[in-house]
Amino acid sequence: MHDFLENGIISGLYSSFQAAFLKNGVVSHRYGGTFDFESAEKITISTQFDLASLTKAVVTVPIFYSLFASKELACDEKIDRFCGGAGKNISLYELLSHTSGFPAWLPFYELIPSGKSFEDRKKEVEKIIFQHETSEKTKCYSDLNYLLLGFILERIYNQPLDLIFGKFKENNNLNFDLTYTPKGKTPKTAFSKIRNDFPEKTVEDENSWFLGGITGHAGLFGSASEVAGYFDELMKTPWFMPIARKLNFAGFDRPEGNDSNYGKLANPNSFGHLGFTGTAFLIDPDKKFTAVLLTNSTHPAPDKPERKERIKKVRQSFFDMVSR
Repeated sequence: MHDFLENGIISGLYSSFQAAFLKNGVVSHRYGGTFDFESAEKITISTQFDLASLTKAVVTVPIFYSLFASKELACDEKIDRFCGGAGKNISLYELLSHTSGFPAWLPFYELIPSGKSFEDRKKEVEKIIFQHETSEKTKCYSDLNYLLLGFILERIYNQPLDLIFGKFKENNNLNFDLTYTPKGKTPKTAFSKIRNDFPEKTVEDENSWFLGGITGHAGLFGSASEVAGYFDELMKTPWFMPIARKLNFAGFDRPEGNDSNYGKLANPNSFGHLGFTGTAFLIDPDKKFTAVLLTNSTHPAPDKPERKERIKKVRQSFFDMVSR
């Protein structure tokens, strides 16, 4: 893998990266950098990164797909029975596909008193979300959809989401170290004004942190090789691809146009996801490969000059390289 990954460190875009490419059971790795810009301590191949919104695609989407595949739930089922009667006009599919009409984001950590318990905070979050319900079903990528989906899973199983995910992995032989509670040191992400520190072993996303760090939209940690292995095995389960195709890969991204984060060469049949911290993966079901790129590009702050365009170019270079 080429020098553009190292150049991201040299230019100050991120202090560390991991890349993994898995095909035919063989994985290629590249990793480099340090845990933060002030440290000389180098990351390793097994260092766990804050996966940010990859949590949606790793945890929440596959669990719902499995429930649809087993017919325990219907994708067009309305969510009111899980949400105290609210959401009568919103389906599970609309939450998964970001077509519910909810806004992209709200600062719940500012809107709700911090003295409340995590469970009471979740109830307040849900109440505020439904205050923004609209008859407009325009597509809008929204964390609110996946916060609700996480709450719904916890009600279905009567367990916290991390235990639900652990059981899901066990039931499907997905024995990969993807976790809401990282075991070792993690690369630093953006400085948190609320916590007055850099998140370390805790999620960067303030809404997820405010709710205990275990949510349907963010909070998961893992290494590039573990993410790649997880999706490679998930693709082999008898139920995943049939339901994914039936739902047109709701909850995943599809490469669009010549200027997507997935590069110019990505197969239109590919699917993947991006994470705010500078994470991404792409799966090509035709060429049968999985590619994962993890960085901490929001460190020390996400508003560094042209960060979005710079990380986009790194992603494009990476995915074009593996798609050739």
